[in-house]
Amino acid sequence: MLVIIHGWSDSSRSFRKLGNRLVAEGVTDAVAHVRLGDYVSMDDEVTFDDLAAALERAWTNEQLPTAPRSVDVVVHSTGGLVIRHWMTRHRTPGTNPVHRLLMLAPANFGSPLAHKGRSFLGRVVKGFKSDKLFQTGTRILKGLELASPLSWELARRDLFSDQVWYGPGAVLCTVLVGNSGYTGISAAANENGTDGTVRVSTANLNAARLEVDFSNDAATPTWDWRLAQGRTAFARVNRENHSTIAMKDKGPDDARTFDLIRSALLVTDATFAEHCDRLEDLARDELEAGAGERFTHGFQNTVIRLVDDFGADVEDYFFEVFFAATAGNRPDNAWTRKVQEAFDTVHRYCDNGAFRSLLFDVHLLERIILSAQRPLHVRVTAMPVFSKNGNVGYSTFGYNDIDSIALAPNETGRFFQPDRTLLVTLRIKRQQSARLFTFKPLG
Repeated sequence: MLVIIHGWSDSSRSFRKLGNRLVAEGVTDAVAHVRLGDYVSMDDEVTFDDLAAALERAWTNEQLPTAPRSVDVVVHSTGGLVIRHWMTRHRTPGTNPVHRLLMLAPANFGSPLAHKGRSFLGRVVKGFKSDKLFQTGTRILKGLELASPLSWELARRDLFSDQVWYGPGAVLCTVLVGNSGYTGISAAANENGTDGTVRVSTANLNAARLEVDFSNDAATPTWDWRLAQGRTAFARVNRENHSTIAMKDKGPDDARTFDLIRSALLVTDATFAEHCDRLEDLARDELEAGAGERFTHGFQNTVIRLVDDFGADVEDYFFEVFFAATAGNRPDNAWTRKVQEAFDTVHRYCDNGAFRSLLFDVHLLERIILSAQRPLHVRVTAMPVFSKNGNVGYSTFGYNDIDSIALAPNETGRFFQPDRTLLVTLRIKRQQSARLFTFKPLG
């Protein structure tokens, strides 16, 4: 059985071409064994919780197989979040019916187009079609937004949990994403490091997580570094955009794309490691081929979340990356201006400013670090400032209040990698003055 699930503002009609070719090429048994999923994505009240519950009900009503690893699934764009939310909400790794999972241009860690979905720019790409007049699926778009708490929570459940969801014996997942952007009027949506809609770095599930805790001893913070559990195959295909990679808009544009689709849906436990290695080589070759043009550079999506020692989100803060001067711990302004060139964009999540997405041009950053030959420092400054408020706040303004994170030149390659998402949690101490609560004698 093969299931195909579309993305935001789309429908199953867009994937009949892909489904028919998979049958014609013998990738799946027969048309009768293919199901095209349809769901409402342009109703402002629909949430990802609604979609996961509705998918579970539709799966049961259609009597799709429920045995572990009995169904192959192809998803496009938003469909990646839908299937992951459903799997981790309604199944366990041991009861999950998904065997092979092919993600075509998935928005696993968001899309820069999502927060523009109700704007003119969003409609240039997606048009004015809607399930309800003048509605664009506000709650779905918030989940799709860069640095959304939804994508953070999904990663916690399937990539950084104690259970292994991906790899031999579990879901054999392959992620394919283009990097060419749109043409014509839709090119207005193109941004560096994207396929026109999603970032290459936000499609990849091979993420990493860093937690740095300043709350106990600001001068010597504790670190926790983890790579995603299991393994997923990933490749960028430079000649495809968000539509053509899914065989829409006369795609695919690269002759290799369908072969990659085919191999993802025929891979076995025994051949999965080789499959991952082959796609890793392809991704590296494509990255090197695009090194001369910034649009196709290797970017890292770095998602920052700032919390205090109570676990509460800290929404008002300033994140700083700099090279220190040779003496002291203050920025070297000349070199810091250079490193700022490696920042491509910064996005603050609409409903919670504690979550921010920073896009780093890793190609450019590596060259700057190589030239500077000194540690790269990362620091956060949060409001309210304790010394100014007097009652509560954070001591993060003075350069000596909270020591910065210093990354030696030979360490930066671990923390900045192209085509990847890094989730960073920074924990700082919230301070209270002695006069905030006092006792006085009765007399």
